[in-house]
Amino acid sequence: MAPRSLFRALGVATIAVLASCASHPGKAPAADAQQAVPAAPPAPPPPPEDPKPAAPTVSEVLSVPDKAWVFSFEGSAAYDKAKSSCDERFKDDPAGRARCITKARDAFTADAMEFTRDANGNDIWVIYRNKSKKLIKVYSVQIEYGAQEGDTVSIKKLGRETGKPLLFSDVSEFKVKLGGKYSLELQDTQHGTLSYDARLGYIANQ
Repeated sequence: MAPRSLFRALGVATIAVLASCASHPGKAPAADAQQAVPAAPPAPPPPPEDPKPAAPTVSEVLSVPDKAWVFSFEGSAAYDKAKSSCDERFKDDPAGRARCITKARDAFTADAMEFTRDANGNDIWVIYRNKSKKLIKVYSVQIEYGAQEGDTVSIKKLGRETGKPLLFSDVSEFKVKLGGKYSLELQDTQHGTLSYDARLGYIANQ
């Protein structure tokens, strides 16, 4: 009886396996169910940004070739002083007030300046006076640019002076403060705050 029972058990097991396969037609083994998917290529790196050019230093702004700095009377301390005095003296005389202010302006003779270089490559500071609508060189000195902080630079006079210094006659070093690329400010012990505006070709065209 034992062999017959064994055959019966094997038959039942075989039928169960066949039934399972029939109920899941087309089912492949788990190893074949997923095929390898190729990975997407990595994204290209962003193009490098162009480096921003460095801002010009104060000395570079001052010494642009053919760039003159022309005195701005209205932006200087001398104008405020003259206006106050002339307004008081000629309060009922507009023409007299105008002559008074013009006289005060003409009393200041450092009408233009430039920061340039001589034939030997030395940095030079030159002052001009406007006389009869003609620029006359009245002073020059070899200089050296010192510490530059923000919009201000220190300038040291090295010697080889020619003419009479109209500004900073009592010091060997002074500071220039920029108000942008087209204006500067000086603090002179005699004249107080002095403003100058940039003009290209001003001296060459005189």
